[in-house]
Amino acid sequence: MFTLTDKLIFKAVIPAIILSLLVFVGIDTLLALLNELDEVGIGSYDMLRVLEYIGLTIPRRMYQMFSTAAIVGSMLGLGALAARSELIALQAAGVSRLRISLSVVYAAGALLVVALVLGEWVGPRADRMAADLAAQSKSQGISFSGSGLWLRDGAAVWNAKRIVISGPGELDLWDVWRYQFGSDARLSEVVKAERASYRGGSFELLDVVRDKLSDASVISDKQASLSMDTLLDPGLIESHTVRPRQQSTRDLLETIRYARINRLDALAFESAFWFRLFYPLVALTMAFAAVPFAFGNLRSGGLGQQLLLGMALGISFYFGQRTLINLAETNRDGLIMVNLLPPLILIAMTIWALRRPAR
Repeated sequence: MFTLTDKLIFKAVIPAIILSLLVFVGIDTLLALLNELDEVGIGSYDMLRVLEYIGLTIPRRMYQMFSTAAIVGSMLGLGALAARSELIALQAAGVSRLRISLSVVYAAGALLVVALVLGEWVGPRADRMAADLAAQSKSQGISFSGSGLWLRDGAAVWNAKRIVISGPGELDLWDVWRYQFGSDARLSEVVKAERASYRGGSFELLDVVRDKLSDASVISDKQASLSMDTLLDPGLIESHTVRPRQQSTRDLLETIRYARINRLDALAFESAFWFRLFYPLVALTMAFAAVPFAFGNLRSGGLGQQLLLGMALGISFYFGQRTLINLAETNRDGLIMVNLLPPLILIAMTIWALRRPAR
């Protein structure tokens, strides 16, 4: 059961985290809307569809912004208690700083459950719907379905079960089928490949099975690799693709399993998987790290100082961890360590700060 201390902290911290989350998501959504306005007029992509597209991405944005909102909201809530000397009263009643910190973590944890529901179930499905909406509105040659991505390439149609964005203008299609149609709209060729890599205006297909169809026969042959020119725009495909970071943990696991069975490179999905797995720890750590500030400068600082400190710590942690993850991806090793170690270090620093004698 929760104690009176928990209830007091909850009443201060939970509304502050929710308010911070709404502000951050609102700013992020507004920036996305302004960026998306440049696409209005492409195909049937009008203002109504833009608003629908942006609305569908909000659950994912709420999930992604939660860790930053956790630290800023915790600072705001605890700052309000400190300004009313309620934190001092709690300590005078025998409540330790660590116990107060635990209450803050409880409060953030209650909201984290909702954020995880958005991030693991609602967000990925909504992002897929948003990608479908944008693809169908902007281009008649791209569509998504339960069987994967379908791409129209002149007189040919491509189907890929999975897509990996490996860099600007570079993408890999996994489990690829290419259907070539003749001038009479009859199927003339079917090409199946384990992977197709787009590089500079053409696809390089690996482990290829090629079937040429005619009224009299079907001629099949196997090739280790095959280069095929394409009219496809990788930038257009990329803009309508749900990135690994936007996929659920279950989808990432399925993709990683598929890649290992077929001996494909799943580094981007493995990195996204470990990031998602440790995200709850990161979010709770950020809330925990806000507590020492409530016993220091926040008692004499105003709202602006609290926001600045919270955002500075949250942004610094994000970019620091992101840099370590990029290094691990480059070295193709240490993904678990770079996702786990930063929050553990921040927890240790916070505990040290809380145990320091009050000044």
